[in-house]
Amino acid sequence: MSTATMTEVAVHDAAHLVGSIDFNSIGEAEARRIMSYEHKALGYRPPPGSLASQAQAEAAKHPKGGPSPPDPALLKKAALNDAAKIESERGHPIPKTTVVDGIDFSNITEAEARKLMSEEHKALGYRPPPGSIAASAQAAAAKHPEGKSEIKIDPQVLTEAAIKDAARISTERRSRSISPPQVDVDKVSVEDQKKLQSLETKLLDSTAGTVSAAAQSANAKKEID
Repeated sequence: MSTATMTEVAVHDAAHLVGSIDFNSIGEAEARRIMSYEHKALGYRPPPGSLASQAQAEAAKHPKGGPSPPDPALLKKAALNDAAKIESERGHPIPKTTVVDGIDFSNITEAEARKLMSEEHKALGYRPPPGSIAASAQAAAAKHPEGKSEIKIDPQVLTEAAIKDAARISTERRSRSISPPQVDVDKVSVEDQKKLQSLETKLLDSTAGTVSAAAQSANAKKEID
């Protein structure tokens, strides 16, 4: 399995597992916010079954929400991940708007641009091409090498953005007849399983329920047999 394909698999896993929301705490205000984020990311109204449509249905039951409304940042992250999942399932690249979220190119420094380039290079297995987030960041940073000292981008945000953009590029470059990439966990080598697990660890707090976890179990069973 190529590095780029592994990156696609990792991002697809993350899109399904990141950003869980307690719908009992969602009110109409939160549902509208999710709809706005997801609509903007997709470029069209989120379809039935999307996080936004589910949130609206649940909010109708309790318009004012629960006693502990979810963090707006969690709502945004969940909406963007659901947008990425929808486009992936439709055989489309991840929306670039979900990738650059959290990165202000008008303030990015050369050091931060190098971090993006390094992470995206590793995620693709080759140098990110023109139009990639890494290339765009380098061009922007060249205009203001030091950026604004009081504004720093979280390294984790840079890493996640680089990996997601690598998955977007990989999807665009391969045939769209199969999306997301189909993986037979029984045929994933131990080496590939560890590489995939490393990628998923950068995107998720836990790799439980992911392809890498299933491949690890399959490899462990082979050793026993």
